[in-house]
Amino acid sequence: MLTLTCEFHQSNLTFNFCHLTSLCVPAAPLSSSTKPQYALSYAVLGSVVPFISIFLADRGLSKTEIGYVIGLSSLGIVLTPIIVTLLADTAFAGRLLMAFLFALAGLFAAMLIPWKGFWPVLIIYSLHSFSLQAIFPLQDGIHFAAQSVRKSRGLSEVPYQAARMWGSVGYIVPMLLLWFILHQGGPMTATLYVAAGCSIAGTLYALFLLPRTPPPSRAESHSRLPTAAAARAICEPHVLIFCIAMFLVHFAAAAYYYGYPLHLVDRSGLKKEWVGPVTAIGTTLELAYILGFGWLCKRFTLRRLMYAGTFITAVRLFILAQYPGLWIAMASQGIHGLTVIVIHIAPPIFLNNHATDRYRNSIQGLYTMAFAGAGRVLGSFLTGYLAEKSLALAFNVSGVICLVGTGMFFFAFREKHAAPSKDPHAQTPNPQPAGDPIL
Repeated sequence: MLTLTCEFHQSNLTFNFCHLTSLCVPAAPLSSSTKPQYALSYAVLGSVVPFISIFLADRGLSKTEIGYVIGLSSLGIVLTPIIVTLLADTAFAGRLLMAFLFALAGLFAAMLIPWKGFWPVLIIYSLHSFSLQAIFPLQDGIHFAAQSVRKSRGLSEVPYQAARMWGSVGYIVPMLLLWFILHQGGPMTATLYVAAGCSIAGTLYALFLLPRTPPPSRAESHSRLPTAAAARAICEPHVLIFCIAMFLVHFAAAAYYYGYPLHLVDRSGLKKEWVGPVTAIGTTLELAYILGFGWLCKRFTLRRLMYAGTFITAVRLFILAQYPGLWIAMASQGIHGLTVIVIHIAPPIFLNNHATDRYRNSIQGLYTMAFAGAGRVLGSFLTGYLAEKSLALAFNVSGVICLVGTGMFFFAFREKHAAPSKDPHAQTPNPQPAGDPIL
């Protein structure tokens, strides 16, 4: 009788313990939980990037100095993402890191408002860029981690492009707001006020509303460096070819992001306040490309999409070089979406398909540092140097570099499914985000 009583109490305790444990498990992230973070981060970007060349020119900087500011500030893409994503994979909650970075980006945007002169502008804008650029690979890692949690709970995953499209929406909104402000005679510093405001909103969202994804276990996070595992994944031959080709494409694309606003104002005769709405044409049209990314990959394969998209990117640079007319510049925005999906959409998905949960953040940061960031930094330096002589020359040279990247995708890159990791501490790589084709 005593034995039966003990067994009863033991089963009761086991039941209560399991029930309490289940109550401690955080709820699965909502399907919409990562979308606002993309809108807010790209809203900060859209407040500054379309206007930065004109803003710096208004502060008295030469085209070469503008190139130096944009190039050196882009060093943040090389230095900060790998550190931040490593911390997210090993030590700190991603949402706390993101809140801290948003706060810094807003602080430095506000600090830039009163300053003029090359050195103060260079230092403060670089600190703003360092903070902001670290957010993008980090939020990609948070999104993929959130989808991994949803998958483990038997819920549907949200395709990357369905979340990332909200970044395009966020990019458009401040440009249209700034058109209204600048059209009413407002100063160019309005771009910094809007950026600071969006940064505050981003800080609050990251602190209170971003999904709380589980950190890696202590044994896992201290056993081997996630960055080393990420590097091994990137050094797989087909992944490395993809990344080197994207380095060249980012190198070339720097000419567009640097030169297009100056092209509109200096060569096409557009008033400064209209730069935002014209840029928004391409950003609006890119939504259809982003939403159709999965279909395009299924229909054409990733390889064909990459070499077609990078070829179109090169053609647009050649067109801008040869034809300074405003209508041509506006019409070239019609193909902007194809450029966006090959530069900003395909790489994070491709890399995530070759990552495990242990280094999902780190592989995004390593790629951003060594390939996307390095290409953008060097491309900005070269564009600034060439633009001092001729903006058309900068576009032509960058177009040729982009064609080299196109050639790599056409002749050297071959698609391959992610192989199971040999890392004994790693989980099986994600074969594909739900709803996306296997890349």
